[in-house]
Amino acid sequence: MLLLLIIIFLCWGSFLNVVAYRLIREESIVFPRSSCPQCRKLIAWYDNIPVFSWLFLCGKCRRCKQPISYLYPFIEIFTAISLTALWFSVPMHYFPLYFTFFSALIVTIRSDIETMLISRYVTICLIPVGVVGSFLGMLPITMRESMLGCMLGYLVLYLTALIFQRCSGKDGLGQGDLDLLACIGAFVGPLGCWVTLLAGSLLGSCMGILYLAIKRPLDKKIPFGPFLAIGGIVYVLFSQKIVPIF
Repeated sequence: MLLLLIIIFLCWGSFLNVVAYRLIREESIVFPRSSCPQCRKLIAWYDNIPVFSWLFLCGKCRRCKQPISYLYPFIEIFTAISLTALWFSVPMHYFPLYFTFFSALIVTIRSDIETMLISRYVTICLIPVGVVGSFLGMLPITMRESMLGCMLGYLVLYLTALIFQRCSGKDGLGQGDLDLLACIGAFVGPLGCWVTLLAGSLLGSCMGILYLAIKRPLDKKIPFGPFLAIGGIVYVLFSQKIVPIF
């Protein structure tokens, strides 16, 4: 059972890679078949097996020998781990919406790392799903909590970004980060939104310090979306242990 779940979720992670890559570029997520972004040659099925094909090809296209991003196996493995953990962590009547939620967060992680952009198809467009799902009892929060979480998530980051911009004259957060936390709040409520923000900020700070320790100075921006997404995933998986603390 466990092995079957891992295989299914690895394949789903492969699909999420396609979704993340194509949504940002405003391409169809269904057609055409996957091709190498460098030489544009179609990828054969045996070169499209999650993780194993990347390892077998040593991270390079079979035809043009150009590097294949490490994000492909990373997202596939991360998807398999997080969705398998979700399967065993939440009651089955919550799984469908959390599955959708996790998938959107994983797409966000991939696109934000690669392009510093987050598609609204996996943030703003999912907010009604979270609100309606909470109303129908498909999430362990009330509809009121879902709406409050959404508003809290957006307003907290909006005010943070506004204060930072006024004080420094620079933009510290992108619109995609605001949309993302609003979406997360719609699925986890105000407490989950707050814990997500704390976890994301802590993870982001640790990564920034680590980057500075390895490479000085900080010569590029570090996307905040992936840390928020991981914070949301962690909250859902461990909410039973986190909620009593608060």
